[in-house]
Amino acid sequence: MFNKNKCQWIVVVLFSVLISACATSQLDLSLDFYTGLDNSIKPREGVLGVDEFIDLRPQASTSDTKKWLGFIPGVFWLTFVSEMPDTYTGFSDYKSVPFKISLAQAIYKNIEQNRIFERTVFLPRDKYASIDYRFEGILNRTVLKETGYYYGSGVYAWITRIIGLPYVSYEVSIDITLILRRITANGNNPLESPLTPLWKGGAEGDFKGGKGGFSGEIIWTYELKGTRRDKYYNIYQLAHGKEGKHILSYNISKILEEQMPVVLQSMRRALEHL
Repeated sequence: MFNKNKCQWIVVVLFSVLISACATSQLDLSLDFYTGLDNSIKPREGVLGVDEFIDLRPQASTSDTKKWLGFIPGVFWLTFVSEMPDTYTGFSDYKSVPFKISLAQAIYKNIEQNRIFERTVFLPRDKYASIDYRFEGILNRTVLKETGYYYGSGVYAWITRIIGLPYVSYEVSIDITLILRRITANGNNPLESPLTPLWKGGAEGDFKGGKGGFSGEIIWTYELKGTRRDKYYNIYQLAHGKEGKHILSYNISKILEEQMPVVLQSMRRALEHL
């Protein structure tokens, strides 16, 4: 009887620990990040409006695959691949703002912090603002690969969670086309030339080609792509996140943090040639 009661108490204690770990604190789900540029450069004259991104991601390409690790009996992992991680995840609760909004907002804040323009507005909040330039984005693809680890079954699987064995690993990728347009009040600006070069940026550097200079015409584009891998989180680490952020938001914001300095430098160079 004593041993039975002792076992019951152990189960209760372990269950309580598990519940407290799953009671996740309020984590930051934004994709906000910070980068530093040379603020001694004079901001571009005019107002930039950052618009909500266009979402062109595949809408139905989520798959799951079970893989067994045969040389360690009783241990296996599941891999889930989602192309819409802002609406579906396999192993962690992630109720974020749609990426077409949260990505645009994070980039807007970074452009504003770095004073690229005299004034920057977020168009979803100020729809009728008078602007001289419009910053747009096309969300081509986001891929989240989650790998969840399992050790045994039933109560044994729960115990391995409680003692802190690895539960999930992540690999996240993003692919966004960034676009800058020059806007004129009446659709006709005599100072603009129909042969204004279109500046494009990417991993291979900037180059010019095509034609621009008309009202609303594209004057700069950039292909922002990045992948980040983050492995072997247990349930406690998932509950506490990283730097106050949900693990997924943290990793996407880090991709932006790494890529945006080059993006902004490329955009500044294009503006200098107008």
